[in-house]
Amino acid sequence: MILVVGATGLLGSDVCRRLRARNLPVRGLVRAGSAGEPGLRAVGVEISTGDLRVRADVEAACRGVSAVITTATAMGSRDKSLSLRAIDRDGQLQLVSVAKANGVQQYVYVSLTPNLQQSAPLVRYKREVERAVQASGMRWTILQPSVLMEVWLSSMLGWDIAAGKATIFGAGTAPMSWISVGDVAEHAVRSLDDPRLANRVLPLGGPQDLSPKAVVEIFEQASGRKFSAKHVPRAVLQLMSPVVGLFNEGAASGMSMGAQSAGGDVIDSPLQRELALPLLSVREYAARGT
Repeated sequence: MILVVGATGLLGSDVCRRLRARNLPVRGLVRAGSAGEPGLRAVGVEISTGDLRVRADVEAACRGVSAVITTATAMGSRDKSLSLRAIDRDGQLQLVSVAKANGVQQYVYVSLTPNLQQSAPLVRYKREVERAVQASGMRWTILQPSVLMEVWLSSMLGWDIAAGKATIFGAGTAPMSWISVGDVAEHAVRSLDDPRLANRVLPLGGPQDLSPKAVVEIFEQASGRKFSAKHVPRAVLQLMSPVVGLFNEGAASGMSMGAQSAGGDVIDSPLQRELALPLLSVREYAARGT
């Protein structure tokens, strides 16, 4: 049995579908009343109702499990009761501890690009969990994806493709390794049975490094219309992040990571090249969305 934590999220639900497509037994830790639960049940995912913050729920979810894939995060959640500290730090650390105690053999953790500095609370929490995973004694794989197309080019970060609107952090000239959620999910699934990924940190990027301005041009070409681009000054994000962090770690992390992304995020991953999995390009993604 493979436990997926974060199973109703954008990435976690894709991981579940790919595992089930391989006819593997999958259990998802799902909070009561989650809108994503019916979709998981429809593809044959066993539901373990519970909360990552509640140890008894995590223990129940881990019983009889041979592998854990966790993508859970409070970033972007509409539920304001879910804080980064409670989910991305305390909940994830608890999951590592419980999984080890229950004899879980493999552990796949989805983190963040290695290029981010720890000025953002989310980055600090992710790195702390990475260290706990590496010290757990389980066979582990840590994925460190660059910017996700489906997140960074969405309304969550100020994009409206249908209306031809884009938001760019900083000047928009620095290259970034845009990667699709589906490609991250596929690497997570492959981590379970590829010996090359045992006890390895795997940075992940897309097939082409492109500046945000270049991405906007690709969407203009795909849609046949001009996009209106709004620029958010990097200096503003840098100044506001620590202030906002006094009362909202999620928003502060978004600002800090946005400011850092303005300086680029290029992934050079020899291990990823060795794996040679096919990758979705920004141009292919734009064609789908327009």
